[in-house]
Amino acid sequence: MNRLLILVLATFPFISNAQYRNDASLVISPLKMEEQSSYQLMYRRQLPNKLWNLRASMGILVNTDKEVRNDSTTLNSGSVSYTLAAGGQRKLVLEDIKKAYAYIGSDVYWQSQFLRNPTDTYYGYYWNVGTTPLVGISYEPIKNIRLSIESRSDFNLNFQKYDAETDYKDTRVSFKPLNQLAIGLGYLF
Repeated sequence: MNRLLILVLATFPFISNAQYRNDASLVISPLKMEEQSSYQLMYRRQLPNKLWNLRASMGILVNTDKEVRNDSTTLNSGSVSYTLAAGGQRKLVLEDIKKAYAYIGSDVYWQSQFLRNPTDTYYGYYWNVGTTPLVGISYEPIKNIRLSIESRSDFNLNFQKYDAETDYKDTRVSFKPLNQLAIGLGYLF
């Protein structure tokens, strides 16, 4: 037991001086606070070459139990939406600036929604897929904190007919060149 404790204490300085390779971030879009893509949890993993990162994110929005009463009728509506995304980003080093860098990347996503119309008693299931090309800037003001801002486009493919009011109703293919501005606060570990 003592040998194990000595081994752990002896290797601690080497581990604590290691490069941070993981980033867990909360990403919000301040311009679209009512949409499901406005809140995301993101994980980034730096690859050994230090120029590429793998990204994975998840966003969820639960907006249920809306009740509208008109004299003798009651209309219920609501939705549960989630987005799963995975992709990569490449670091673009800015000369003479050590704490900031630019990056480009792309995510592939699966967006799903359970939506209840006011006149129905069930939730309809709708889904679509797409990709989000992005460009951003990251800044590390202190040791374990990363601030980032990125601009995202959206190329979406929809393979089903929508009966409900959603962003992609009656469209099979859509492209939004400036779809989202996202701000992230990350912890490096």
